[in-house]
Amino acid sequence: MPGFDRRTASLAIVCALAVCAAAAPPWTSTSSRAARAQEKPASKPRAAVQGNANDALRLNTLGVAYMNQQKFAEAQKNFEQALAADPKFAVARLNLGLALLSQQKLEPARSALEEAARQLPQDPYAWYNLGLVYKDANETEKGVAAFKHVTELTPEADGYYFVGYLESQRQHYDDAQELLRMGKLSEAAEQYRAALQLEPKNKEAQQRLQKLEKSSP
Repeated sequence: MPGFDRRTASLAIVCALAVCAAAAPPWTSTSSRAARAQEKPASKPRAAVQGNANDALRLNTLGVAYMNQQKFAEAQKNFEQALAADPKFAVARLNLGLALLSQQKLEPARSALEEAARQLPQDPYAWYNLGLVYKDANETEKGVAAFKHVTELTPEADGYYFVGYLESQRQHYDDAQELLRMGKLSEAAEQYRAALQLEPKNKEAQQRLQKLEKSSP
């Protein structure tokens, strides 16, 4: 199934985000720079700042190891601890968002990934995963915008794939609405079914299709 393959591929990419791991893919270049950056609050001595940064890097690396094992709850805890040690650690926030998304915790995933995209505006990986959140939350407009932004940042096929995927879903839904206005109920039902083939979690399409099927003779 194409959507599943692409989500699996994105999980492989996040596991390359661990600092001091093997050479990172091109998408993580911005994130890697963010990972090496150190904040230096005036209220803390230099050694304490260095210690916090090291703790954050260690905890992020542990979280990535758990992601590799698909232990998403454990990964989430480590990424949260990394952020407690260094709240500006954008890579850990990005990884936290994916750990939450992998557990279908959509609202906290949205919050983490929107903040990661704000911190890393030129990182297509942040926008890609934010687009996945919007897709799973049936926020088609935001999803299309996020994936279009990915294609503006890098010529990766997955960004284009999801733009087309969500646009197709939206077109089927819009066509169904127009057919309903014309009184063509069976044709409208077919368009809702087509939309649901693309995105089975679309609750509004589900509800409208069920209503049509109940009213059909």
